[in-house]
Amino acid sequence: MRGPRRDGPCPPAGLGARDLVAAFAPMRLLLLSSLLLLPLGLAGAGQPGGTPNGVTLRVGAGRADITPSVEVRNWVSGKPYAVVHDPLLVQALVLDDGSTKAVLLRWDLTDISESLRDEVRARVGRALGIPGGQILLNASHTHSAPWAPVYAGGQRGRERDTWWAIRYMPAQNDYPPYRAWMERLLAAAEEASRAAVAAAVPAQPWIGRVGIQEYLYNRRPRAPAWGVAGKPPAAIGYTQEGWDAHVLQGGASFGPVDRTLALVAFRAAGGKTVATAFHAACHSVSIYPFQPGISADWPAPAAAALSAAFGGESLFFQGCSGDITPWLRGAAAVQEMAAGLARKSAAAAKFAVPLETLPLRFGQVSVDLPLQPAAKARTGTDTVAAEVQVIVCGPLAFVTLPGEPLTDLGVAIRERSPFPQTLVLGYSNGNGVHYVGMPGEKARGGYEMGVAGAGTDECGALLVEAAVRLLRKVYDESGYPRP
Repeated sequence: MRGPRRDGPCPPAGLGARDLVAAFAPMRLLLLSSLLLLPLGLAGAGQPGGTPNGVTLRVGAGRADITPSVEVRNWVSGKPYAVVHDPLLVQALVLDDGSTKAVLLRWDLTDISESLRDEVRARVGRALGIPGGQILLNASHTHSAPWAPVYAGGQRGRERDTWWAIRYMPAQNDYPPYRAWMERLLAAAEEASRAAVAAAVPAQPWIGRVGIQEYLYNRRPRAPAWGVAGKPPAAIGYTQEGWDAHVLQGGASFGPVDRTLALVAFRAAGGKTVATAFHAACHSVSIYPFQPGISADWPAPAAAALSAAFGGESLFFQGCSGDITPWLRGAAAVQEMAAGLARKSAAAAKFAVPLETLPLRFGQVSVDLPLQPAAKARTGTDTVAAEVQVIVCGPLAFVTLPGEPLTDLGVAIRERSPFPQTLVLGYSNGNGVHYVGMPGEKARGGYEMGVAGAGTDECGALLVEAAVRLLRKVYDESGYPRP
């Protein structure tokens, strides 16, 4: 079967390691030629760290490898991964206002389990001497990496591993290669965090935004309720020739898309970039399902391209992308998306503005999300606890949602946030009810709102309201000067 390519077919499932390397070789040339066109820093220099009403912010970034052994089993097939296409990382971004620190950890994983969250917070918190509530975990949601391990049960009733992770195999906790990887994740989180602290220097955040709508689409189009006369042409999917993400079928209308790529560059004296956080809402599934190996998917080459352009460490933070996927699939799509996002980021950087650096503020709240009957039977409980977390520095706010929130949730929170530079992260600090949409999405049907979405129809609204209340509480208690 051929992939939906403008420039040829996607690599088919089962491609060998040597063939995969050859298929990706052109990426290096395309990225290099693109980067030659990019500026080496953001426009303007500014003074790092401090503002008239603020503090001197110290910023550092670090990384550690978390690539598992190829003997670890692929949750998609139940078979060993067999090949590493590209490595997996955990990266740490540390913000230090002189009184305390925030640690933002982004992972090349499918998800963040509640159990991994608790284990990492305990270990990194001890290492750095900070409370767990000041440590954030976000997954890129690459499908070419394992699901996060479960170190201890109890957070989700009698359910331990998610049903996706054990569809085609038993839990791997007692399998030696997997057990070694479980331990490596915790050590790597501490390693990356310590490296970020050691690298921290005075820096100021600059923010820019750009639209990337041509690289993504909402995979849940709105079907017409009535009025189509006769039988429409047979529908085709993304694995079939002639499919185009931007051409709808069956008289449907487009679902919502958040087209925003937000670029936050932390810049030291003289304009040197210490770290760049980039944030967008799009599934990390350009490679999947066309190759069976381990891969961080498109965020890895995109981050490499940004680091080559701006300097410093580049970290991708995944947004609310439960219904948003790349417009193309396959090896060529990865290279095209990475180069395109690098060019787009250069445009955003050109018009970026510096932000005030005020003391760090934090907030957390737990929301009991009601479950559907099938999920109640699976977990043995009526509700699942879902964490919402807020970390802010002046006008810049990171707010997290667990599981796979649809894009509407992120937009709704951002529009109601009192912080003008709000980034809403999905896939963070736990699985919640997995896929979750706003009220009315259940009636639209589809995979995301069926067995993959464990919560009831009101769960999305509960998360949005909890996040907005928490943002307002943190703002009201921040002591920040009012405009």
